[in-house]
Amino acid sequence: MKIAFVLALSASIWLPVTSCLARDLRVAFGQDKAPYLWVEDEKVTGIEYDIVHAALAAIGDGVVPVTLPNRRVSISLSGEDFDVVTGMQPNQAGEAFYSDEYLSYVNFAVTRKDKHIKLQGLSDLFAHSVAIWQNAWEDLDLGKLRPAGPNGLDYTEFTSQYRQSKFFWAERCDVTVIDRNIFLWYTRQLATEMDTTAALDFQNILPPIHVRAAFRDARDRDLFNAGLKAIRANGSYDRIFVKYGLTNPG
Repeated sequence: MKIAFVLALSASIWLPVTSCLARDLRVAFGQDKAPYLWVEDEKVTGIEYDIVHAALAAIGDGVVPVTLPNRRVSISLSGEDFDVVTGMQPNQAGEAFYSDEYLSYVNFAVTRKDKHIKLQGLSDLFAHSVAIWQNAWEDLDLGKLRPAGPNGLDYTEFTSQYRQSKFFWAERCDVTVIDRNIFLWYTRQLATEMDTTAALDFQNILPPIHVRAAFRDARDRDLFNAGLKAIRANGSYDRIFVKYGLTNPG
């Protein structure tokens, strides 16, 4: 409790100092990543947006959000249109000032209990029919495990993780590899049109993916980090997940 109080107090000390310099930062987000980010009624919403917005609000800054195709986000600091890009790994956005980690994606291999599938590692996926996100073969460097590539496997990549989740619940694959919160979010939606009551195993065979924001300016990065510490300390960070009926995987 003492540590949380000190963090919250430290962040509050920033506010009077920075209020006269506060501004709206132009922030690039990836598209269609519900429950982390999506656009509804022309308004950007979701867990990732709320975290970034809350961290900046804690130090007096606002957000002008723009959603872009995911592959364009990482190159968006090369021009002058944005102050911040989100969802980055270290150095992914090139020369920039990278924040502390603000969000974790925790991918699981999801299977039905009644299929009795046991997975010890990524290579075990090749023995089963698999649904996974687009570009996962490259993202997970599966070529190291199977140099011949995915040809000959029952392996399907999806641009839409809604469709990926539906594919699994329709029993068109044995395993779906997906972030737990994304899967639970879409499963709730699919429950109105198909049976999603089967007992599941969430098999932890992948490391979590921690993402950062990349800033054009070091001062903005430092202030964001201070705001992020404040919302973690005062409970606002965890309450963002609760707002969407989910839990903070970190």
